[in-house]
Order: sequence, then C-alpha cells, then structure tokens
Amino acid sequence: MCTRLPAAAAIALAAMVVVSAQTGPREVDLVVTGGTVVTVDASGRIIPSGAVAIDGSDIAAVGTADTVAKQFRGRETINASGQIVLPGLINTHTHAPMVLYRGLADDLPLMEWLNNYIFPAESKTVSPEFVRAGTRLAALEMIESGTTTFADMYYFEEEIARETRRAGLRGVLGQTIIQFPVADAKTPADALARAEAYITEFWSDSLITPAVAPHALYTLDGPTLKAARELAKRLNVPTLILQRTGDRWIKVEEALYLAERIACATLIELPGDDHLIWGADSDRLVDAIQNYLTTTFPTKAG
Repeated sequence: MCTRLPAAAAIALAAMVVVSAQTGPREVDLVVTGGTVVTVDASGRIIPSGAVAIDGSDIAAVGTADTVAKQFRGRETINASGQIVLPGLINTHTHAPMVLYRGLADDLPLMEWLNNYIFPAESKTVSPEFVRAGTRLAALEMIESGTTTFADMYYFEEEIARETRRAGLRGVLGQTIIQFPVADAKTPADALARAEAYITEFWSDSLITPAVAPHALYTLDGPTLKAARELAKRLNVPTLILQRTGDRWIKVEEALYLAERIACATLIELPGDDHLIWGADSDRLVDAIQNYLTTTFPTKAG
C-alpha cells in the first residue's frame, strides 16, 4: 500500500537530500595532486604534498592533498607525485616565428647578427605561412617547457595571435613598426595601419592582449616612435619596444649613435622606470653616455 507524504514533509525531505549532496566534494574539471606545490603567493608557501583544483579557467583551490580531496573531486585527476606543480612561466621577450632561424647565426654582436644575417633572411622568407609554422613550433616548445604566457613582437602578428589562441596560450603580442620595408608593411605608415587593424580584431580576446611594437631605438626615427606611442595611447594598449642590453661591451661610437636616436625620440612617455626615454638635449645625453662607458669599462670602450 502506497502512503503519500504531506507536501511539507516532501519538501523537507528534498531539502535534506540537497544539503546532503552539497556536503560532499564539489566536482571540478581537474585536480592535480601529490606533487610539491610551489604557490608563489605573498607568503611564498611551498606545500610538500599538495594539490591544485581547477574548474574551467579558474583555480578553485590550492592546499594540501588531503584538504583539497575533502573539498573537490576532479572529473580528471593527475597524480603529480615526485613532481613540482607551479604557476606557468612567462617569457617576456620573444619573436616566436624566429625559431625557424635557429642555428642560422649564433654568438655574434647584435648589429652584425641583425644586419648581415637576420634582416636579409627575413626579407626572403617571412610570409603569413612562415609565421604560422614558426609560431606553432614555438608554442609547442613553450608548452613543453611550462611557459603559459609570452610577450612577442614580429610581423603578421595577427597570424601569431591566431596560432597562440589555438594553442591555448596567453600572449601580449605586438605588431612590429620598423623604418624600412618589410614583409607585411612597406612603410612605417603601413605598419601603423596594420597595427590598428590587428588591435581592433583582438581587442576583446580572452587570451590575447594586442600591443603596438616599435622595433627599437636604432631602427626607428623620432616621429615614427612618437606615432607608435600615440597609437597605443589612443587605443589603450601596451607599447612593446626593444632595448639594447645584451651587448655589454658596447663601442662608444655605437653608444653615441643610440644617444642621438634617444634624444630624437624624447617625450614619448613609455611607462616604467626601465622604459623611460630621457628628454635632455642631445649633447648632454651623449656626454653622459660617453662618460659612463669610459669610466665603467675603461679597457673595452672605444
């Protein structure tokens, strides 16, 4: 014989079932457990037998393996015992497709490397297909090394952005502005127009932060540098620019050349102390750099 519960009792029973279900572990997409978790949080915690729960694009929890197991159940679980679990690495300076030039010329001074090898090779080989293939290889290598985000500057940057998004990586990706004709722009004005179109396409992308990328102080004149910065300010996107830091034993005449370019490009207001361009007059700046080089590297400068 069937006995019908009163409505109030049925509702109470249903509520008990819901509460009971809610007290169990919450289901999430992925739990990585058993590894040494390097949190890189404010207190620098390292959890010897830790776990990370991930739901969609969010990190739901980080803690000991036991604590996370009580709170979360993964649709997929990775046993990371004997391994390190840490936030993704960030590569802050890439030209991703140039992985295809690996081995072309190594261990050379910057200007010799660029002018005698890289610029000539790029003029003959760079195309949308080249950029796509190189970015796919670079993305694979970054993923395998634990890199999840990178900052890039190159040509046909929209192709790099598409391949980056397809690989599931994040990128701050800058369309290059350079003074001489290149594969994707014959003039700086063409490059600026291409940059604006690219930024418009990826403006609201969840993985891609588009940027304007004036190549360097030694490959652009003052007006072009200023125009690139104005474009970035107008569109509210980052500015990426190469600073020469790798060739420590720089010759004085090269330093003076750079000093003249720096003075020419005054007041473009790049953010951050490491990216400010000094607005002093050229003579003072040349004297300051020459004095620094000759006193700091007396046996190498000149």
